[in-house]
Amino acid sequence: MKKRFAIILSLVLFVALLTGCAGGGGNGSADGKNVDGNLADLMAKIYENMDPPVEFFPMDTSFTEEGDEFGKPVEYFIGTAGIPFAEGLASEAAIGAIPHSIVLLRMKPDADIEAAKKSIKANIDPWKWICVGVDPSDVIVDNIGDLVVVIISDRSTEFHDAFKELAQ
Repeated sequence: MKKRFAIILSLVLFVALLTGCAGGGGNGSADGKNVDGNLADLMAKIYENMDPPVEFFPMDTSFTEEGDEFGKPVEYFIGTAGIPFAEGLASEAAIGAIPHSIVLLRMKPDADIEAAKKSIKANIDPWKWICVGVDPSDVIVDNIGDLVVVIISDRSTEFHDAFKELAQ
């Protein structure tokens, strides 16, 4: 009886171990691999993956932890400072009356990505444009490996799906 109990207990523990290790970690990619490529090419792929296509002209702006070349601070793009990223690219509607922003961040190797995502989500302003914005539920912050995306759009779910296709 003790031998049978030990075998059953061992099997239960083995199955529990396999089940616990199978989770994707909630970081957008089940295998945790990084997405290779420069941010401009990855941004272009996100737009290419959209169906129906985007009907406005987006403008891309590179930025650092200090902000962009036009004087916009990093908080404008990701809602907070102090996020350890190596490079950032924002794609926003060229017309200020369209509330749309997609930001890609390539995080530094030692960055705590989950903490960065929480901070961005807590501080991002879905009404950062003059007179227009989106519902806070239309703000998505996710990652695939070291690539973080911040989406503020009334089509955020569609853009998020297009972003997730980068992992394939």
